Amino acid sequence: MDSSSVVTVLGSCSGTEPMPGRHHTAITLRHRDRLYWFDAGECCSYTAHVNGMDLPSTEAVFVSHTHMDHVGGLPNLLWTLRKLTTCTAAARERLAGRTIGIHIPDLAVYEGMMAMLRGTEGGFKTNFTLEPRPVRDGVIHDAHGVRVRALHNLHLGEGEPHRSFSFRIETERHAIVYSGDVKSIADFAEFHDGCDLLMMETGHHRVEQVCGYLKDSGARFGRLLFVHHGRAILDDSGGELAKAQAILGDRVGVAEDNQSLTLA
Repeated sequence: MDSSSVVTVLGSCSGTEPMPGRHHTAITLRHRDRLYWFDAGECCSYTAHVNGMDLPSTEAVFVSHTHMDHVGGLPNLLWTLRKLTTCTAAARERLAGRTIGIHIPDLAVYEGMMAMLRGTEGGFKTNFTLEPRPVRDGVIHDAHGVRVRALHNLHLGEGEPHRSFSFRIETERHAIVYSGDVKSIADFAEFHDGCDLLMMETGHHRVEQVCGYLKDSGARFGRLLFVHHGRAILDDSGGELAKAQAILGDRVGVAEDNQSLTLA
């Protein structure tokens, strides 16, 4: 069985006003012909579908926290999955009886989305099941060769239950870390070491601070990809990339919308 993994950045922007060529944060992992979503910013299902991604293969959605730039596209993603079952017999057959896990820190937000969806045509009746699951520290998914661990961070403070999380995604051969939004890169330090791909947000951090921390800490990682871009990268992505590469070399990249990376 093919053990390669494909990571696609559908949206690379933080919660700014609309930016040309960039949508809010949404990242997918394709592994063993199953699709996993990590955050679901605006237009994510539209972008995925028109680019030929196989939405009916969706296995689970993992939400780092429920700010609009991370969940604004989730209702439409769920609506699109249902719509595909009404448009094509193939999608209807493939989704029939399936359970899709929606891992989200705040179930009240999910219920609000579902209330909105039930107001659409057909009352949002589906031939598949959506199963909301609260995100808590530890392993939250382990099936079909993909294991996801969650670790709370301090982006939304220290109160419990925790409302903001980072994720470490492990397959048979690779480890991928997605920061979500964090107060500090140190929030998820136990996830950094030994990963093949580290995806770190810059909506609240400068690239030189992140790269300096990683260099000084001695963290082992294969590649660093900046996502969820803040103003510095949005204004001058080339200049910010040069700053980062001056510290960590060419294993640093700045994500663009619709960019894919294959971990073979």
